[in-house]
Amino acid sequence: MRFVRAKLFGFGKWVDKEFDFNASPLFIYGENESGKSTLHQFILFMLFGMQPKERKFYQPKMSSKLGGQLVIEDPKVGTYTIERFDDKHNGKAVCFTSSGDTYDEAWLKERLQGMNLATYEAIFSFSALDLNAIKQMQEENLGDVLLSIGLTGSSNIYELEKQLDNRLGEMFKPYGKNPAINKQLQVVEQLGDELAVIQKEESTYRKKVLESLELEDTLNKLKRQQANLTGEIRTVTKKLTALPVLKEFQHLNKKQEQYETTYNFPANGIARLEKLHDALRPLESELAVLQSNEENYRDNASQLENQRLAESTVETLKIQRRHKERYTVLKNTEENLYQRKVELTKKITNELTDLQLKIDAAELQDLSLPFYIEETWKQIKADKEKLEQERISLETEKNGLMEEENYLQAKLGEIKSTLLPEEEVASLKRKLEKGKEQEQLERLYEASMNQQQSFAEDKKQRIKRANQLFLIGIILAIFSTVLAFGMDVSLLYGAALFLFLLATGQYLFHKQHVKAMEKLIRSQPGVSNAQKLSVEEVYRMQSQLEAEDEKLRELKAVQSDIQKQQINILKWEEKERMYLEKVRRLTDQTEEQLMLYPFLEPINSSYWPDYFNRIKELLRLQNEWDRLVKEMEEIQMEEKQIEEELITYLHQFGETSIGSLAEAFLFIEQTLEKEVELEQRINQIHELIDHTQEQKENMLKRIAVHQQELAELLQQAQVETEEEFYKLANYLTEKRELEAALEANKQQLDSIFPQHSWASIVKEELDPFSLEERAQALESLAATTETEIDEIQKKLTEVNMELKRLEGSDAYSSKLHQFEMEKEKLNQLAKDWAIANMQREMLAETKQRYQKKYLTKVVEETTTILHTITDGRYTNVFAPKEKGTFQVMSAEGLRFNVNELSQGTVNQLYVSLRLAISKVMTEKHQLPFILDDAFVHFDELRVERMIRVLQEIATKQQVIMFTCKSDVRTVCERENIPSVYV
Repeated sequence: MRFVRAKLFGFGKWVDKEFDFNASPLFIYGENESGKSTLHQFILFMLFGMQPKERKFYQPKMSSKLGGQLVIEDPKVGTYTIERFDDKHNGKAVCFTSSGDTYDEAWLKERLQGMNLATYEAIFSFSALDLNAIKQMQEENLGDVLLSIGLTGSSNIYELEKQLDNRLGEMFKPYGKNPAINKQLQVVEQLGDELAVIQKEESTYRKKVLESLELEDTLNKLKRQQANLTGEIRTVTKKLTALPVLKEFQHLNKKQEQYETTYNFPANGIARLEKLHDALRPLESELAVLQSNEENYRDNASQLENQRLAESTVETLKIQRRHKERYTVLKNTEENLYQRKVELTKKITNELTDLQLKIDAAELQDLSLPFYIEETWKQIKADKEKLEQERISLETEKNGLMEEENYLQAKLGEIKSTLLPEEEVASLKRKLEKGKEQEQLERLYEASMNQQQSFAEDKKQRIKRANQLFLIGIILAIFSTVLAFGMDVSLLYGAALFLFLLATGQYLFHKQHVKAMEKLIRSQPGVSNAQKLSVEEVYRMQSQLEAEDEKLRELKAVQSDIQKQQINILKWEEKERMYLEKVRRLTDQTEEQLMLYPFLEPINSSYWPDYFNRIKELLRLQNEWDRLVKEMEEIQMEEKQIEEELITYLHQFGETSIGSLAEAFLFIEQTLEKEVELEQRINQIHELIDHTQEQKENMLKRIAVHQQELAELLQQAQVETEEEFYKLANYLTEKRELEAALEANKQQLDSIFPQHSWASIVKEELDPFSLEERAQALESLAATTETEIDEIQKKLTEVNMELKRLEGSDAYSSKLHQFEMEKEKLNQLAKDWAIANMQREMLAETKQRYQKKYLTKVVEETTTILHTITDGRYTNVFAPKEKGTFQVMSAEGLRFNVNELSQGTVNQLYVSLRLAISKVMTEKHQLPFILDDAFVHFDELRVERMIRVLQEIATKQQVIMFTCKSDVRTVCERENIPSVYV
């Protein structure tokens, strides 16, 4: 995974800002307070979000928006964009893939493989603040801190271990007194001893409690016995009170045995039977009326049928009547056609007058305009207009060409008149060249004099240096000879000879070189005695020559323009020839059209297309006029044919008095109306007959329904006649009255004896004398029981008063309650201690498992990075064993504990550990590595080495570093490493 770019709509000081993260490693440089850490926090905000209070801290001052977008490239899902705003989705992220899909924050967490902010900052991000935290630790604990960082990526484990150890020590120590559990044990033991003393004093109290319980039990038994006696007395009293009602119930119950036979009788049978009879009587009467009406309707219909015409005659009259409709339509059409004909005649006459064409109506009928003639006339008009424009353009162009040519000729003559003679120009050039040669000779002479002067000084120095070297060489040669003679070393004789030759050679070389230089300097040329030109004269001559050159160039340009102008005139003449040819062709076309259509002669050809549409409309009107005349003739013939056929038919029908078409149509209308009226009356009568039959059928159905109900009613009662039905109804009525009396008696008994307890009483032999004797015996027994209850209550009161006296002192209960509370507190402290101890053991086990899994890789990577940073000064790193600390081995093979290293080396070791952890964890989590001023205490050399390490890491993992160190920027510029300045 790698960051591609970030767009900050608003976050801290950044508003509408975009950053590109494509380069890796990428160094983002800026001074303090430039917004580097804010950008760092924005990246973490986009990945993991923030709490509302934290987001409020980064609310921009110049914008209401807080949030932005972060584009990420993932090898599994491709490129996607994280969008997160404070005021949208409660600060949750929305992800957009390149394919257009949208996902929520759960999908983002899945892409991050469950990584949270704390884990990310512990493994893939660190800053100078982490180094400050290390500095604040004690030296003897520094090894443990580094081990914790090596295991987890932060110092949290070390701090957690310390917290757990302190908490366990504060809670319990085997031989301690101050820990909480030790103190609580002492409190519980003391309360137990005090409670045992109080228990001895409570034996008397327990006996009284037992006696009180026995008396309460006896009292409860007597009260229950008294309650039973009271209930029995109440029951006997009720029996005496309800004795008449009970006797009546026994009598009615015995009488009910005579009505044990059960019959199936319909509910409300008598009322239903009477209702059926009442419903049948009007229905039967109405049925008789309907039958009488039907016979009368049939007689009337037969009489009307005899008055109607034959069906064929009626059909013929209808056909003849349709001729009237056709005749009316023809008359209306004829009138409309005549009106249209008059309008067309007037329109054609007005149009001919308006156009002023020399053509009459007959010629107009013979006139024909082909479909292509309009385009021909339009083309003639367009060509004429185009030629007119072309004529104007040619005249304008001709005038312009003539004016331009006259101007160029005048300008050419003017330039020629201002040119200098050729001899004068050549003389000026010769004078100017001689002046330049004289000036160059003077400069060479001056340089030669300066060179001779400097050579004289240099010559002295060279001769002096040669003499000194020669003298030194001779002295060294003599010294070597003396030394060789004294030490008897033959090799020193050769060295002496070599020094002598070398001194002599350099002396001769310098002498020869000085002579050659003197010869060269003396051979420099001398200065001529010719007169030198002044600066003003040179400037004047150059100005004259430059002005002459400018005139010649202008002359050539004018001559070139004249040639071009003559070519343009030839082109214009060719255009004029083509124009005249077009005019001739247009004239031929116009004359051809006038021969075909002579009436166009007085009309300008530019208006022919407009006349074409008007003439076309005239031809259309004339054709319509001819069509109207033909239609009117056809209509008149059809009208005459209808009149002859209709009068002939009516004469055959017997109506010989009819002589006109109007009388014939009137007769047919009256006859057909009469026939329709007869048919309507007959149809109405048939409808009445049908309606009467429907009513009869409905009436019969209704009567059948009632009769069926009557039969079903008798069948339900299981009788055949209505008389038997009435007898059965009387029997059932008497039975219901007896049952009602019994029910009323039961309700009285229920009101006296609750819960239907009277059911067993009515079965007894009820004697009033026996009941009175039983009531007296029960009252005597109840009085005896009441006396016993009073005696028991008196004893119980005395015992309870003694108990209250003993209970007046609450020492035992208070002490017992206090003992239980302190004991519960001790149990809770023991639970807390067990939980903390388990957490400590689990943390130790987790550290051990993690160490076995990752520590070897982390230490190897740490060794490699530390070796690079220190330029080989330290070759190996050793993890702590048991209670030891980190150790490092120097290039000389010496081992140093962490507390023996300088602060700078400790910082380098810490940075190496963090980078190593990131590299190892990158195998599982491919996330970018972010550093925020992590090398603030490094010098330029160490910074350069660290950048090389980061470049190596960046080949497999994206690296982004925020820094304010100018050393980092200098190295980036020197090594051409991508960097961004903010």
